Amino acid sequence: MIYPQEIYNASPTRMKYLNREMLHGNAETLVLALLAEKGCHGYRLRQELAERSHDYFQMGYGRLYPLLRSMERRRLVTARRVKVGKSREQRRYAITARGLAELRERKRRWRQFCAAMDCILSTRDDISPGDIS
Repeated sequence: MIYPQEIYNASPTRMKYLNREMLHGNAETLVLALLAEKGCHGYRLRQELAERSHDYFQMGYGRLYPLLRSMERRRLVTARRVKVGKSREQRRYAITARGLAELRERKRRWRQFCAAMDCILSTRDDISPGDIS
């Protein structure tokens, strides 16, 4: 997988602030996107989020599990207990039809947002300092 160059070039301090700010409003969308690919337990969700974002997004358990419970109450995800080993159980989460519909809508809104941002940002990138008089 190829990662955007901006992820590699961000300083650790800058990434700390960027990922918190971006993760705050998009955590549910990211979780829904991962669960749309395959169901899994919370630990794996957290791990997958960090790995696939090249450690840009790191969600603490104190944020992830309450988020999953909230999404479960709103019927965006389901959880079931699965026996692991002889006596241990873990909760496996899966996206619901309602969650898939929500994810599609969030993706649509995200694309609109990015397109609108690009309309503003791309015009400024094209202007060199010598062009401004």
